[in-house]
Amino acid sequence: MKKNFLFFIISFILIGSTSCKKTFDVIESENVSSYVPLALGKYIMYQLDSTVYTNLGASKEVHSYVIKDTIQSITTDNIGRKAFSIIRLMRNKLDTNNWIHVDAYLAIADSTSLEWIESNKRFIKMKAPIKNGFSWKGNAYINTISVPEASYLHDWTYTYQNINSPIKLNNQLIPSAISILQRNDTIGDPSNKKVYSEINYSKEIYGKNTGLIFKEFLHQVWQPGNANNASGYFEENSYGIKISILRHNFSTL
Repeated sequence: MKKNFLFFIISFILIGSTSCKKTFDVIESENVSSYVPLALGKYIMYQLDSTVYTNLGASKEVHSYVIKDTIQSITTDNIGRKAFSIIRLMRNKLDTNNWIHVDAYLAIADSTSLEWIESNKRFIKMKAPIKNGFSWKGNAYINTISVPEASYLHDWTYTYQNINSPIKLNNQLIPSAISILQRNDTIGDPSNKKVYSEINYSKEIYGKNTGLIFKEFLHQVWQPGNANNASGYFEENSYGIKISILRHNFSTL
């Protein structure tokens, strides 16, 4: 009887010690900075298709341009981190010389994250690990509660898709790219102008050793007819853009 009891105790200890061992999943990931090679003087040119709302919001049009993002200087952000200042120039598609300055941004990238600061909004564009299905709150630093015009950016979940996939844009092949779906949300029926509708869609694609190569964004709010506007209208802050890479001065794609 004592032998059986002793055997039971020893077996319990062995099983318990085995079951209590911790296991860890090792997630291998490329450095975020390998998809955002920031360096002074580097540039990327894009085709830009801009959706604008005209006729007091009653209709919309797509206008096309060429834009050029150039890393102009190195500075620091408001918490002292190294940041790259990027300027954006724009021109008509047919006019190759008449560039105008339209915007400026800050980019902060390291092995684990990419942050992008524009119009006083701080976006977490990329985050480690780079793995299909991995997600994070990319707009977590944006005040979407007390700033009404930014409310549509609330609680966006960024998700990696199509890791290390080739993509062809404007007749050039990028052999390795990653897609990030940032938002895909529709309220109501946008084809029915008698009811309220809203579209929030955003997606970006980054090429390895190149940076941002594609972006599609649309924030569109339709208000149906009322006593002040019988035909209905798109809200004033509705807008959309689509950019795709034309060329760059990075050494490799």
